[in-house]
Amino acid sequence: MCNYIYKELKCQHHYHLVESWCPKYIATERRCTPIIVSKQYWGDDICAACRERQQPSNHPWAKLIRRPADQTAPQASVPAR
Repeated sequence: MCNYIYKELKCQHHYHLVESWCPKYIATERRCTPIIVSKQYWGDDICAACRERQQPSNHPWAKLIRRPADQTAPQASVPAR
């Protein structure tokens, strides 16, 4: 079984970080049932997504990357021959 570290942040989001892969994963590259070997609470840190919501980026290209949720990407049409 692979060993994982459970890391909880101040914003209530959490991560499962791999501490070590088991021999079965190394051979097959298929994940097995995780075993949490330690839990960490990082009370001073928040995740990148929450940080971005609190302090939006002022870079000129940031508006091009962020798209409204209700808008979908335009579909390219290929003319028939």
